[in-house]
Amino acid sequence: MQQEATTDQVIQDEPVLVSRRALLQRSGLILGGIGAGAFLASCAPTAAPGWAFGPTLDPSAGAPPPASPGSPPPAQPSPTGSPIGSPAASPSASAAAAKDPSPANFAVPPPYRPKLATPVVFDLESFDGPGQSIQIAPDRTYASMNFAGQVPAPTLRVTEGDTIRFTLTNRGLIPHSIDFHAAQTSWSKNYQIVAAGASFTFEWTADYPGVFMYHCGAPPVIMHIADGMFGAIIVDPKGGRPPAREYVLVQSEFYGTGGAYQAMLDNPPDVVAFNGQAFRYKTTPLTVSGSELVRIFIVNAGPNSVSAFHVIGALFSHYEPEGFPANGMGMHQTITVPPGDGALVELRFAEPGKYPFVTHKFNDAEKGAVGLFDVT
Repeated sequence: MQQEATTDQVIQDEPVLVSRRALLQRSGLILGGIGAGAFLASCAPTAAPGWAFGPTLDPSAGAPPPASPGSPPPAQPSPTGSPIGSPAASPSASAAAAKDPSPANFAVPPPYRPKLATPVVFDLESFDGPGQSIQIAPDRTYASMNFAGQVPAPTLRVTEGDTIRFTLTNRGLIPHSIDFHAAQTSWSKNYQIVAAGASFTFEWTADYPGVFMYHCGAPPVIMHIADGMFGAIIVDPKGGRPPAREYVLVQSEFYGTGGAYQAMLDNPPDVVAFNGQAFRYKTTPLTVSGSELVRIFIVNAGPNSVSAFHVIGALFSHYEPEGFPANGMGMHQTITVPPGDGALVELRFAEPGKYPFVTHKFNDAEKGAVGLFDVT
């Protein structure tokens, strides 16, 4: 998908202070065209990352092709659902075949369309185990559990009032389930375990416009989310929104190399990413043309850290907590998105140049939650 590079650090002696410019330097994001004044705010000192972002990963190495319709699911017996106290990690995912976490165009969401008179069909296959390793950083592969062979899962975009006919087919080795934050439906009826080799179908209605998360709800939920089973839902209001260049950004955390249950409970994450990979939008930034309106759908998959989303050198002219139009507010500089929540922001860039976007929780930005907009 995408990435970028370069410059300088300010350190004072008593006490030690590391500037925001220094942080972005270590993340490789300061370019000649970005003025120093944008990076004067000081942040807590942190060590430089132990790795520098290497060559762009091959975008053609996408998710494995889904099983053909009608093909039998795996024959392995379904293990018992994992209780909180004894989590089951993704079985033996091979690091040797690590692939890009999701398609190269993941940040571009499906387009708006009017409400449909018939149900929207949304089918997902869940995977774990061999063949599901993803490259979350140049020196780190990760044993993922996932939907549709990718992390994040495909973005579901519907319109207020749509009915969604959803089917989950478990092609993995351990139990999985679904939780749509946009749905109002009984947990005990529709959000229960789907055993390995089984499928389950139900319908729900998108009653509220907004930006939502969906994820696996099999226990321990923290592991299934942190290991990659999450995605974004955009529910457009009836009649849509004004034209804009649109992007979807899903922030998430990775612990160890996957299956690190205790670390997920006790430790800070090792990698924090937008759309599945550390510093994904550095050398190939998200592009913007002139002063066009930019709309960003933001989901924080967590499972633990708050996102403090901010674009350096710009201000949000419009902000909707939850992505719900009635929540709309005016100018914001940084917005808070808790784990499991979503938001919508709009902005226009004042002039051409490179504009970093980050979580202003800078210990997480240091770990990969940094990218660039390239305004031409």
